[in-house]
This record gives sequence, C-alpha cells and structure tokens, in this order.
Amino acid sequence: MNPMIAGRPFAQTHTRPTRLKSYIFGAPYYPEHWDPSMWEEDARRMAEAHFNVVRMAEFAWDRMEPTEGTYDFSLFKEVVAIMGRYGIRSILCTPTATPPRWLTYHHPEILREMPNGLRCMHGSRQHACYASPLFREHSRRISRVMAEAFADDPNVIGWQTDNEFNCGFSECICPNCRQEFRLYLREKYGSIEALNKAWGTAFWAQTYSDFDQIDLPLESRPGGENPSARLDYYRYLSHIAVRFQHEQVQELRAVNSDWFVMHNGIFRHLDYWTFSQDLDFLGYDCYPGFTVPDAPTPADGAAYIASRLDIARSYSGNFIVPEQQSGPGGQKHYLHPTPRPGEMRLWSYQSMAHGADGIMHFRWRTCRFGAEEYWCGILDHDNVPRRRYQEARQEGIEFAALSDKVLGTHVHIDVGILHTPEQDDAHKTLPHGLPEPSWASTQLHRALWLNKYAVGYVNLAD
Repeated sequence: MNPMIAGRPFAQTHTRPTRLKSYIFGAPYYPEHWDPSMWEEDARRMAEAHFNVVRMAEFAWDRMEPTEGTYDFSLFKEVVAIMGRYGIRSILCTPTATPPRWLTYHHPEILREMPNGLRCMHGSRQHACYASPLFREHSRRISRVMAEAFADDPNVIGWQTDNEFNCGFSECICPNCRQEFRLYLREKYGSIEALNKAWGTAFWAQTYSDFDQIDLPLESRPGGENPSARLDYYRYLSHIAVRFQHEQVQELRAVNSDWFVMHNGIFRHLDYWTFSQDLDFLGYDCYPGFTVPDAPTPADGAAYIASRLDIARSYSGNFIVPEQQSGPGGQKHYLHPTPRPGEMRLWSYQSMAHGADGIMHFRWRTCRFGAEEYWCGILDHDNVPRRRYQEARQEGIEFAALSDKVLGTHVHIDVGILHTPEQDDAHKTLPHGLPEPSWASTQLHRALWLNKYAVGYVNLAD
C-alpha cells in the first residue's frame, strides 16, 4: 500500500478527499538540468526545509528514451534514491508534453498544425497533436515502460499525467484532427440528418449529405462561420485531451494500482468535470503573479485567486497545488514582480484554506538556460539560499505541525455558483464584444468572498 495514500474506492463528489496520508510539501525538481554533484546537497537542503515530496521528469523524455526503443532511467532512479534517503518521496510525470527530437524528426506528421496553416516546430512544448495515432502509441509506450521501471520503488508515491494540458495552445487543424473530428461528430449525432438539424445548416446552404464533407471550423470563412460547428470543435478538443490522458492513466494503473494519479491545470477547452474523473485528484498551478499586479487592490487580487482555487476544488474535491509561485517569473514578453516578503507563505495558506492538501513551490532552483531561465525558483541562479528559501522553510515547519489538523478537511460552502467550461466556449463562438460568462461568475464570487461567504462552483449534475 502506498505510504502516503489511503485505500479506494472513491466517489466523484464535491467533497471528494485526496486520500493522502500526509500533507504534501515540496517543489518541482529538474535534476537533468544540473550536475550530479549537486543532487545530494539539494536533497539535504530540501530536508532541512521539511520537504517531503519532489515532482520530476515531465520534460525529460529525451533523457529516458534517447533513441527509439532504447530506455535509460538511471538518472531518475539515482535521484529518487537520493531523495528517499532524506525522507523525500517522488511524484513522477509522464513526459509527453515534450516529445524527443528523434520522434518529431522522423515523424513530423505528429506535430500540431496551427489555425494559420503552419506546422508547429520542435523546440517548445505541447507541439504534438493528441489526435495523432502514432504520437498516442509512443505516449502510451513511454508511460508504460517508465511505470514498469519504478513499479516497486517505495519512494515513488504517485504520478502526474503530462503537464498543463492546453496551456497556451490547444487547437490543431492537421489531417488527423480532420479525421478524428468527423469520427467524433458521427459518434455524437449518429446520422448526418441529426447533425444538420443541430447545427442549423439550412442557413447559408451549409447542408451536408455525409460526415466526410465536414471540415474543421477554420478562420477562412470571410462572411462568418457556423457557431454550432465551432462549439462542437471546442468540445472535440476536450474530447481528445481527455482520451489522451485516459490512455496514460490506464498504463499507470495497470502497473501499480496503489499510486495516485493527478494532473496540473486549469486551462481552456477542457471539460474538467469529465477530465478529473480519471484522476485521484486534480492539481491547480497557482501563479498570482499573472493577475495580482493588475488588480485594483490587494483584496481584488486575493479574491481572484480564491475563485480559481474554488473552481479547482469544485472539479475534483480536495486538490493539491503542484506549482505555487515562489519568485518572479516570465518569458519573452512579460516578467512578474518578485513576491513581497511573506507573500509566498500567504499564498500557500490561501491555497490550504481553499482545500489544497499539498503545496509545491515552483521551482526548486532557477534554471540557467531555456525559455524559463527567468522563471525564478526558491533558489536563485547562484544557488545561494536567501529569503525565499527561508520562507519556504518556515512553511515546511508550520505545515508539518498542521498536517493532521488540515489534511482532508472540507470547505463547507455557503453559496454555489453554477459553472461549466462550455459556457465560455459557447460565448467565443459569437462574443459580440461582451465579456465571457466566467467573468460574470468571477465578479459574483468576488462580491461574495469579500463579504466573507464561502463559495463553491457546481455543475448541473450536483
């Protein structure tokens, strides 16, 4: 039995517990970025900060399968063992957000085709299409072989699927998507007559006589497009992401049913009510830096983050925060401000108060290269422990003392707000210059939260 998770089964309810036996506290860790001589010292410092978990490997497919069918898990096996000696368990990730170059080079057809008709290029993330049969096959295989490599390791407690599905990019118009979209519609409607009626194809002579006549809703219709077709396309994007994850979850659970399986979100074009049913619990990546600096007042910023945390809890019950902002962060066109003294701790306690059974600060140490070289972690580039490390250590001490009191507790809501991700997708089909429905629900949440009402989000099934 997994030492940090209690027994099954669970029900999909608003107050579904994570079943974790200990409050998770730690950080995402990227040992593949650092010299092996640093690993032991990192583990020692983490233990001194009362970390009990690290998350690893979500972008390291190339290290684990350097050439097709050749596997090498020695790096992560060594790091998992080092962490274990210091009392730190590991959450591993299926590495499918970044397929290796040998795969994209020999099979460029797995790459997404953007709405402007250009193929995505290797060198970023999430650039492979979830509808590609070949990419799905390779993703299932690396998930299975990786799971088998760690099946009996007591220091591996659970898994994260992929990384941030649909973050920044979700659409694809490749030939695989064209075929899969037609299959999705055929299964949904059963007959072309039913689709014609649902889509209102009598307007502008759109009537179809066969599913093979249907194209993807591209932005190449100068007079406007069918909003019903566009909405079904958004539903299709959710469908293929849910299926892509489901295939990985099946591989993981077949190897070791004691592991928990989670994912980190929350992003667009994904029905998390359905998506989370495959998971033991959901993760929410909490970055106040994206919103708090633009909020009119600190209270407005806190209210917005509260609404995101409440949505995460509503999707799956208690959750964890696999990535909690710890420093300034940014990429090419933006840079968040450095959290003020005490803000790291403040944000962590806010997450805990809204149902988080674990906090992981992103990231352990700021990377010295790549697109996120200015996405700062607990430690800076020079590896010197400073204020952020001391603040994280204070959290670790406090969370260890609070674990038994807060782990698995439920938020009893005073007001429920009806919510579905589809409402924003439907709005996008004909927005008319108006804000998204989620904007209105966020404003309602803000008013209630500022007046000290506990708020939750509910769907029609609740």
